[in-house]
Formats: sequence, structure tokens, C-alpha cells
Amino acid sequence: MEHFDVIVIGSGPAGVAAAITCLQGGVRPLLVTEQSIRIPVAGNEGAEPLQSLHPGVQSLLDRLHIGGATAHASRGTYTGIRLGETVNPLSTVPGETWTGNHIDPGLFAAYAVQQAELMGVRVLYGARVTDIILDGPAVSGIILADGESFYGDYVIDATGLRRFTGRYLNFEEQIHSRPLVCYTGNSLDDDDHRDKDTAIFTPGKSGWKWEAFSAFGYYTWTKLAVRAGARPDSKQPEEKTGRVRGGDMQWRVFRPVVSPGMLMVGDAAGVLDPAAGQGILNGLLSGIMGAETIIKCTRRPLIANWYLTQYDSWYINLFNKKAQMLKKKYAGLDIAID
Repeated sequence: MEHFDVIVIGSGPAGVAAAITCLQGGVRPLLVTEQSIRIPVAGNEGAEPLQSLHPGVQSLLDRLHIGGATAHASRGTYTGIRLGETVNPLSTVPGETWTGNHIDPGLFAAYAVQQAELMGVRVLYGARVTDIILDGPAVSGIILADGESFYGDYVIDATGLRRFTGRYLNFEEQIHSRPLVCYTGNSLDDDDHRDKDTAIFTPGKSGWKWEAFSAFGYYTWTKLAVRAGARPDSKQPEEKTGRVRGGDMQWRVFRPVVSPGMLMVGDAAGVLDPAAGQGILNGLLSGIMGAETIIKCTRRPLIANWYLTQYDSWYINLFNKKAQMLKKKYAGLDIAID
């Protein structure tokens, strides 16, 4: 059986950040992804809904040596967010213009994974993890759908909304909001007079709508409703392109987000809805912090559980802080989230 220092499950921003950080720290990672090899190219026509990337994320991408992912995946830019008649610039420095990007998340992830592989990260494509190997109370490996097993000193769960490890181990989930449902899709952009450099956030009585404009004649809309089983504005006036995606975005966090031999990063550990506006940033941050924790654990194994506990405290403090900030934002918009 092949053995690795750490096995990272999932190739989104959190997983790639964790794998690269481990490699940079001298810890041998295996990155396991369900995605097949995909070549990131320019000129995409917008089959996949866009995600908005704040310019502050670029410094983290550069640190990981995957800064080119933004340019490869960008399908549009924005310098501010419109709320009603007010446009709030991304820049917090008077006189400066900061530019964010609306990215194709699939191309972004593909570029990042391929760069990680070029750096020396072992990547296992098209692999779905179905079981966890336990050595007493400690996680010590994974089993794939085809029955193949891999062992590691540590496992990092970066499976996103699949939230594999926490569910597999029956961890408790703390709920921090009412049930939320979120849908996103693309629509044709037939308004030539619209300011395409401004994203639009429109609050409503029971949720909100976000519009991000591309340079290819379409825009991505994301809608959230604060009620169980609802589909926000299901009768869309827009002409849609591609399929609509939906998901459960109720705020929740596993307690804890660690166990002996394992920790969770990104959405695998805790979920906040997209209005937090920092999903990719939080994924990168938690991936880096999780990997740095594992590096410390491998160097001082006798106090590994103490390092894991420190990561758990860091993550839950970050989650609670962002949840409180988002609740305050919703209260100001008269959206009841509790």
C-alpha cells in the first residue's frame, strides 16, 4: 500500500492551497480529486456560472505560485458593488481603483491543480473517496470507489459541500441560521447600456439576488431565499443559458473540525452563504492554515493533538466572526436570518 505524509481530499481552492503548502513545508502530499484532467483555456462561452474573486485574494494565490489562475479563469471584471442607488467601490484606499474578477470556477481549479502537479504534488484524478481507514481513533487513510486504498499520516478534508469526513464520522453540526436555499445560473445580457464593471446586489423580503457580468454577452445570477424548500423567484424573466444549480446554504459548522489524524478545511468544515463574499479567500486561508498545522504535527508528533486543537479554535473563531458580521449585514437589510 502506498503511503503519504498527508492525503488531501478535494481540489477546490482549499484543497489546492493545502496540498501546495504541505509541499512547500517538506510534507509529501497526495491530492485526490473527482475531477478529470481539464486544460484551462481562454475564450470560454460561459457554460459554468461565475464566481466573484475579490482582488485581495491575489496575494495568497501568488504566495502559492498559482497567481496565473485568475487571468486564465477571468470572464469579466468589476470595481464596485451596486446596492440600490449606491455603488460601493472594492477599494478601501481613497483615489485607488481595485479590480476584482468574475471567474469560471472550473477553469480556475483546473489551472491551480495542474500548477500544483508541476510543482511536484502527486495528483490522483477521477477518484471518489467512499470510506475512511481508521487506526483506533485516528484517521489513517482512505478507500476509493474502485476499492483502492491509500494510507497517510494525516488526511485533510477539502471536499466542499460534500463535507465527506464530518458526515462519515458522524460529527455534530452546529446550525447558525434558518434554512437557506441558493440557486445560480447564467442568463443572456441584452442591456448594452448597463455598467458591466459593477456587480449588483439586490436585497428582498426573504433573500437577495447577485448579478455578475461577463465579457461574453451573458451574466451570472445567484439568488438566495431564507425559507425551507423554497426556490427563489422560480419563474425567471431572464433567458437562461445552461443549467441552473441549487444548493443548501444553511449556515453550519462541524464541531469539532479535527480528530486524530484529520482536519477539515473550507466548506467541508463550515458553510456560510455566498453573501459573505469571501468563499475563495476563506478556502485558501483555511487550506494554508490546515496544512501549516499538519506540518507542525509531523515535526513534533508528541504534541500533534495540541496543534490540531489550536487549528480547531482558529477555525471556529473565524467562522463565528464572519457569521456575526453577516448577521449584522442582513439585519441592516431587514433580512431575518435567525
